[in-house]
Amino acid sequence: MVSIIVTHKQCLLYLKDCLKSISEQEFKDYETVLVVDDLQDDPQEFQAVIEEYKDKVNLKLYYLEKKTGVAAARNLGLDKAQGEYIYFLDNDDYIYDDGIKKLLNIMDEDTDMAYGRIQGTYQGTVTFEEKRDLEKEEENLAQYDFNNPLEAKITHYRRLERLTVLGTLYKKTLFTDNNIRFNEEQKYFVDVRVIIQIMCAAGKIKSNVEAIYVKRHHNDRYNNPAIEQTPKVDSMPYYFLAVDNAKKAAEGHKEIQNHLDLIVAKFVTLTLVQKLRWNTEEEPCWENEYFDELHKRLKAMDLKHLNKKYIFWLEKPVMKAMAEGDREKVRKTGNRLLAKRKIKRMFKNKWARNKAVALHIFNKMPIKNNYVVFESFMGRNYSGQPKYIYEYMQEHFGNQYTYIWSVDKRGLKIPGEHKKVKRSGLRYFYYMNRSKYWILNMKQPLSIPKREETVLLETWHGTPLKRLAFDLNDVVGGVSNYKDKFYRQKEAWDYLLSDNPFSTEKFQSCFMYPKEKILEYGYPANDPLYAPDRDERAKKIKEKLGIPTDKKVIMYAPTWRDDNYYEIGQFKFDLDLDVNRLEKEFGDEYVIVLRLHYLVVEALDMSKYSDFVVNGSSYDDVTDLYLITDILITDYSSVFFDFANLKRPVLYYTYDLERYRDVLHGFYLSMEEDLPGPMLLTNDEVVDAIRNIDRIEEQYKDRYEQFYNRFCCIDDGHATERVVNKIFQSEKELP
Repeated sequence: MVSIIVTHKQCLLYLKDCLKSISEQEFKDYETVLVVDDLQDDPQEFQAVIEEYKDKVNLKLYYLEKKTGVAAARNLGLDKAQGEYIYFLDNDDYIYDDGIKKLLNIMDEDTDMAYGRIQGTYQGTVTFEEKRDLEKEEENLAQYDFNNPLEAKITHYRRLERLTVLGTLYKKTLFTDNNIRFNEEQKYFVDVRVIIQIMCAAGKIKSNVEAIYVKRHHNDRYNNPAIEQTPKVDSMPYYFLAVDNAKKAAEGHKEIQNHLDLIVAKFVTLTLVQKLRWNTEEEPCWENEYFDELHKRLKAMDLKHLNKKYIFWLEKPVMKAMAEGDREKVRKTGNRLLAKRKIKRMFKNKWARNKAVALHIFNKMPIKNNYVVFESFMGRNYSGQPKYIYEYMQEHFGNQYTYIWSVDKRGLKIPGEHKKVKRSGLRYFYYMNRSKYWILNMKQPLSIPKREETVLLETWHGTPLKRLAFDLNDVVGGVSNYKDKFYRQKEAWDYLLSDNPFSTEKFQSCFMYPKEKILEYGYPANDPLYAPDRDERAKKIKEKLGIPTDKKVIMYAPTWRDDNYYEIGQFKFDLDLDVNRLEKEFGDEYVIVLRLHYLVVEALDMSKYSDFVVNGSSYDDVTDLYLITDILITDYSSVFFDFANLKRPVLYYTYDLERYRDVLHGFYLSMEEDLPGPMLLTNDEVVDAIRNIDRIEEQYKDRYEQFYNRFCCIDDGHATERVVNKIFQSEKELP
């Protein structure tokens, strides 16, 4: 029997995935020893999870008493384990496929341990298999000899926290016969000494590359941090303890001891030099007690015997100075090392080169109080709140300000007197560093730290239906450090614009943003929907798009799917709406305007459609398209909140509702109860709804009115005026 030892403290979402993966193992001769350490979850919710899985995974539940910490919890698990074999599984990780069986199949009487592969991810069990990058896995495997136990478990890793007991099946006697226990004084890096002891004590060791242990990294260090995300300044005392105990455990095994020395030396050249450059005032321990501890260890090392393969020649002066204990020399050689790394990056990367010029030159220049930078959707178009704030300022302030537009493509037409700069170009860095005001509707790049004098107005771009940022569990289509980057970005916002009380409430949660800095003023982009000349404007827009004046317009405006992308931020889209059928049914009365989300890079092939289909994706401003739209078809996009200001019918084509709701995003509203229109799952239902649109309007009349009063209660055609008065007049003096 295999005893699967799981320790738990908090986060039931992760624990459920962990237990689910155990329950799906084909091999059933196991027990799950779950040790609870100072439970931080709701006790009733935790008990519900236990009830759900206790029979499915042969669960044995124990509570850690009078102690705390993963080391003590693991030891209790070892004491309670009844199996011949031991398998450690962290509560935020899971087993892929039949990982345990694949290890058990290669165990025999002479084998003490069998290890598999550890695969890192930010995904849950549902999306892990779909998003596995097999080519990247093969590339990682090619970097070392997986079948060499010492290399696979120890020498392949140059960071102490990467040494782990996870992903491996052990004979229990390996622990009991050699008195191997986790050090309960070790709060962090608890695996280091144990894996060294195991490697030194084990006899025959086997491997199976097909046995995959999934290490689930945490994407929210602020609300649900993993142990490895503990700030280094707090974990360092345990770092030294772990290194010293591991070296003692490796006595007589020179290769392991040398590798531990290498890990410490690399810490000096990769981490300490950064800390000495930036953090000595906030964290003086780096140049005091932590410096002394590292000096003591490097002084005792034989630096000549460190593996030359992993010690870059520029790092040697730093290590030599560290061994001498010369603080000033370490600082100087470390700064030279950092400078040379930066120069190397600058030669390879234009963005890094421009960033360095901006930091050392542009950032030192005085702020221009009359410079205003505008950017819409990362420079992709001229639209949204920035557009209407800019146009209002052009009309009311004229040349009192210098207006700068950040764009990512040439040929973007912007009226009025302004400067246009290529996003990421040198002029972009110049104006971003020197401008008093930034008006954006997306997250700003972290490569340009906002100066203290700069005022950043984050206008955002819609009322949220789908969960965002810190309200998301998994970030399926985002970068691995999405939440960490978002946190740092929102910290620079001076103001955040909101369109209604609902958005104000949700922005506090999803952006972790203070209510007092949220401007609940309405959205400038919705002002044209209340303009007295909107009908005349609509006629001109139709003429511009080549739409006959006697035809009505159906706009189809779906959002992107997080799990369908080429690369991060570059999404695909599969058109599920049967446009050809709609043409047969309604071609005499309507035209279809296809408007994909700005993150979708899929180029629409319009050649296969007749004049019935108009490409609205290449049209900059969706507000203009609202004005000509008679019926909006969307799914989970926020466009319907803005469109509702016109009180025209909305249909929701939600053919993948369950997956989008339960796996990809989740919603802030009840789709069934709150939306001002029907949810349609098939093309047949879409056709029927359009054919009977008058009946739909009558059916949803009361709900639409409630929706309008709740979400369109501030927009009145004067949002831009309120925003500009706040940012440029009430708070600041005009130049």
